[in-house]
Amino acid sequence: MSRLSGTRIATLGLLAAALVGLWQSLRLDSWGFDGPGPGFFPTLVAGVCVVLAVIVFFSPGRAGVTEEGDTDDVPKDPSAGTGNTFAIYVASFAVLALGTAFAGFFVTIVAVTVLIMRFAERRSWVAAVGYGVACAAIGLVCFGWLLRVDLPEGPIERAFYTLVR
Repeated sequence: MSRLSGTRIATLGLLAAALVGLWQSLRLDSWGFDGPGPGFFPTLVAGVCVVLAVIVFFSPGRAGVTEEGDTDDVPKDPSAGTGNTFAIYVASFAVLALGTAFAGFFVTIVAVTVLIMRFAERRSWVAAVGYGVACAAIGLVCFGWLLRVDLPEGPIERAFYTLVR
């Protein structure tokens, strides 16, 4: 029998937690006469987690090599710095809190995503802005329009709601 890597062991733990979550969420009503029920979102999230855990278990990726020469489950990126990453994530929480109060959902999500992806994760500007806009648009459509969640409103949200409601 082959040795289980750290990634596969952690994935088994996450798979077990996701299966318990799925089992419990299936006991709730997923849909009612007036729309999504209390079990809709937990069932959806738990199902996605189960699928992703199975994918990661069977295809965990390649092991990287650390500076000491030992194999590690996470490859080391030599260009990535470690100095300010934590501070950038902390700053993103401040932007999230202040942005929802003043700028609305869409602008805040784009700003937080760009801040994290560009400066903490060191992705390109195009990737960071593209991913930020995609996340904000998906969140606005899925939560604000389809599920009718009260999201923080700014001019973009008000214009969007006048088009779809």
